[in-house]
Amino acid sequence: MSNKNTGNNKLKSVILFSFFGLSLVFPLGLLMLTVGPTRMIAEKAAAENWTESNESTVQKIVVLLFLVAVLFLTIFVNRFFIKSKSTSSKNLMLVFSGIALLVSLYIFSFKPELLINSSADDTDFNKSANAEFHFGPYPDADKIAELKDQNYTAIISLLNKMVIPAEPILMEKEIKNTTEVEMKLISIPMLPWIDDNNTSILKIQDIARTFKGKYYVHCYLGKDRANVFKNIIENENSTIKIKSELGSNNIDTLKSFERGKIFKLQKHIYYTPYPTDDEYFGFILTGKIENVVCIMDQKIDKVLVEKETKIMRHYNQDFHFLPLADSDSDKKIQSVIDSILKLKQPVLINSYSTKTNLAERFVKLFNATKKGKN
Repeated sequence: MSNKNTGNNKLKSVILFSFFGLSLVFPLGLLMLTVGPTRMIAEKAAAENWTESNESTVQKIVVLLFLVAVLFLTIFVNRFFIKSKSTSSKNLMLVFSGIALLVSLYIFSFKPELLINSSADDTDFNKSANAEFHFGPYPDADKIAELKDQNYTAIISLLNKMVIPAEPILMEKEIKNTTEVEMKLISIPMLPWIDDNNTSILKIQDIARTFKGKYYVHCYLGKDRANVFKNIIENENSTIKIKSELGSNNIDTLKSFERGKIFKLQKHIYYTPYPTDDEYFGFILTGKIENVVCIMDQKIDKVLVEKETKIMRHYNQDFHFLPLADSDSDKKIQSVIDSILKLKQPVLINSYSTKTNLAERFVKLFNATKKGKN
């Protein structure tokens, strides 16, 4: 019987400790994201043009320190609760902790727009076009009313119901808010990855060719989908006016992709392993890369070559297939390098891996070519 009681007491202690931990980590985490260190660091990084890797490192350190602080605070609160002899004090602690936990969970689940930083800097419109596209963060009710007052033709939302839990909620709010001020809302659902966006891409290309007026385009917390939209319409119609509040991922901040090292062959020429879907969406299809060159051997990597060709075609990205094989001579490799150097930069070259003997020969010959031209 005593063993059973001991087990029950241990279980109660674990549940109590976990409850206090959650009631601290969620509310304090919410404050950290909205008004605390995380938001301040993000704003400082944007203002001072930190590299993405530097900002990420600082944010990770802050999060680690935050979790350590929450752990110690949880231990202190838990001990205080156990040692307290006042039943009313214990009840108050439980009530306030429960309320704090529920409120913060409600905000994370049903008010995610409060976590969005809409303080990014504006850039001026390009001055020559029939249609204007303004790219920004998710618009709340006040922003939608402001867009209406500024005579925007419509809002274009890239949110997708498949991105749960936040986006279906935000979509419902946006429908309600646009209806209240009689603002037209155009939904072009995009997923934040490469596949299954074919219908949306066709719609975006049609918009670039046919739309006139002034449009506000947004996705959710991220910037990838909006920047992909921006890149598609710019490639489809060079006369479109663009205004953007969004930053974008910068390949210069990376030393490697998931499959291996990135070689920066010269200022705007990068040699990378075959990108993952996330790397395509975050670093290649957002408009920072002018030309993509695939040097994979189709006999060996046929499926990947076909996949990349399809992706480039769908997203209207300039693409060149210049295959190389292990058996190719230095002269053949040199001819591919010469062709690459004629392309508009930035250029991203990829093969399945940058660790092979062929990759080493390619890099060596490229560096020799660069030295020869200097």
